Amino acid sequence: MHAIDIITCIRCISKSYDGILKKICAEYGLTLLEVKVVSFLHNNPEMNTAGDIAELRMLPKGNVSQAVESLIRRGFLERKPDTADRRKVHLYLLPASKSVTERIDGEWKKFDEGLFCNFEQKEIAMFEKFKGMLMQNAKTIMKDVEEGK
Repeated sequence: MHAIDIITCIRCISKSYDGILKKICAEYGLTLLEVKVVSFLHNNPEMNTAGDIAELRMLPKGNVSQAVESLIRRGFLERKPDTADRRKVHLYLLPASKSVTERIDGEWKKFDEGLFCNFEQKEIAMFEKFKGMLMQNAKTIMKDVEEGK
C-alpha cells in the first residue's frame, strides 16, 4: 500500500460524508462549514472556541469565524467570554440547533454503520490501532515540514 492509496481512501470517505451533510445543508439552508461547526460543537462541547474548531478540524480560522458569525445571527449559537481570560470566547449551541444536531446524529449513525458494515470486531480494533499510528506519523511529518526539515 502506498500513501496515495491512503489519501485516496480518506478523500473518498470525506467526500461521501460531505455529501450526506450537504443534504442537511439543503434542508436547513446552511453552508457545509456551518453544519460542520454545529456538528463539532455538538460532539465536542468542551472544545468550544473558534480556534478549537479550526485547529482540530484543520480548517482556516477565518472561514470558521465567518460560519460562527452566521450561526449566531441565525440563532443557532451564542458566544460568552471566558471568565478567567476575556480574550477567549466560548461558543454554545442554542435550542434552535436541536433539530440540526438530531439530524446530524441520525445521518452519522447510518454513515458509520455503512462504512463498517462488513468489518468484524477484530478488524475494527486493528483499524483503530493503525489509524492511531498513521495519525501520529502524519503529525510528525507536519511538525518536520513546519520546522523546515
